[in-house]
Amino acid sequence: MKNILYATDCSKHDTNTLQYALMLSDTLKANLTVLHIFSLPPIAVKTIRPKKYLSEHAYDEQLLVLKDYCSNNLKDNETDVVIKYEVREDDSVTNGILSETAALSPDLLIIGMKDEHTTRGSFTGSIAKALIEKVAAPLFIVPSAKSFQKINTLVYATDFEEDDFLAIKKLLDIAKPFDAIIKVVHITNNDEYAVNDKMAWFKEMLFEKTSYTNMTFEVSINDNIYEGLRVYIDTVNADMIALLEREQNGFLKRLFHKDLIKKMESKITIPMVSLNAGAL
Repeated sequence: MKNILYATDCSKHDTNTLQYALMLSDTLKANLTVLHIFSLPPIAVKTIRPKKYLSEHAYDEQLLVLKDYCSNNLKDNETDVVIKYEVREDDSVTNGILSETAALSPDLLIIGMKDEHTTRGSFTGSIAKALIEKVAAPLFIVPSAKSFQKINTLVYATDFEEDDFLAIKKLLDIAKPFDAIIKVVHITNNDEYAVNDKMAWFKEMLFEKTSYTNMTFEVSINDNIYEGLRVYIDTVNADMIALLEREQNGFLKRLFHKDLIKKMESKITIPMVSLNAGAL
């Protein structure tokens, strides 16, 4: 992993995620680009200066704000990480992040998970869902109050699809530097022998495709898939959860549905990684 992009709203409530992004970049030996999306205020009719001038002035101003924000909040974090700073004008936070991601092609995109303090609607469930659906880079979503810690246990939820193999191979970029155990789990409400047979097949095929052996495989039974995943995460004391997002009916897209996001935000307190099947 060479380049990580982190999008911030430069608020005091996002400082933990900024520090998390820096320390993760340090562990993964990656460069870090910190991005801030801003929008111009409505232009008054009496304004004489053209919008281009206002935009350039705002760019310089916001770049200074971003650099000061990072300097003030990273002064106690000594690393060798090379940090770059980018600001982009866009009325849509989502579109701004997508545009910057397309331009930089990072190996990982990090955003903080919404809480009640987040401004401009930034990193709300709707924005996270839009990024999940469209972003090509693996999306790393960090709860706003989460401090960086070593990733010992990484849970990957599988549906036994071919794309799962590619997704897990991408996750190795995160797992290997930590020597983390990857716990592959299938949550189902059906306790059939066929499910265990599928898991045995999946395990065999995966080990043919990778030399990383620090992995376990388990089928977990629960009538409620969401609750089953949450219980499993707690049971194994997971530090991170990763899921493959498909074009239709992806788990994380359903997770960030308007009716579910508030409930799940309060229950899942570890980072989540979404890997878009279309970009593997």
